Amino acid sequence: MEQQTKRKHKYALLLVTESDNGTMKQHTISSALVEVAAGVLFIALVAVICKFIYDGITLKDAQKEIVEQIVTINNLTDENEALTVENSTLSSKIAVLSETVSKKAATEDALSQETVENAMPKGFPLSGSATMKEADSEEPMLIFTAAMGVNVITSGTGTVTSVDADEEYGTKIIIDHGNGYQSVYRNNGTALVKNGEELGKGYILFSIGEENQELGYQIIKDDEFIDPMQLIDISG
Repeated sequence: MEQQTKRKHKYALLLVTESDNGTMKQHTISSALVEVAAGVLFIALVAVICKFIYDGITLKDAQKEIVEQIVTINNLTDENEALTVENSTLSSKIAVLSETVSKKAATEDALSQETVENAMPKGFPLSGSATMKEADSEEPMLIFTAAMGVNVITSGTGTVTSVDADEEYGTKIIIDHGNGYQSVYRNNGTALVKNGEELGKGYILFSIGEENQELGYQIIKDDEFIDPMQLIDISG
């Protein structure tokens, strides 16, 4: 059998250069060096291609992230606008509520002041005209003489604290008006109220008849008798 001998072919790169004086020079680059150069060039090319692919993927991810951020910003903007509207609505409601509370407080203060004023025993203790004189006694007292048909009435709102017998006038009614004030009514008639009753201003305590035309009227402030003329409204 004939053995065939395989021959390896070698390649070389021949470079020819011409100098300034026209002399030709030949430079031979071995095939190994050419292969190395080709390999390096191939690797560089692959690296460039990979860089382009990587940059493309990175850019795509960046674009996706930017789109997501834009969507998030839009959603936050919408939520902020909704919260702004809601805040404005709540502010309006708070303003209305505050005004309502202020009006209610003012009304309550007015009612409270009116209640205090009505409780003060400043009213005239009779429903009609009468003559008046100061009693000759240790404690200040006014004595009224009224005609038949006139009623003895409360001089302010309050609570009946006692309905007792009185040695001189027959019956004595004491009404507590609060704030340390009490009014005392002495008359020989039949008491038309009982202990513990809460009475409004002008409530009838006695009805004047032939036997009970005189009324002894007193005012107590902080457990001390005071001159009724300091408070009483003579005009009724």
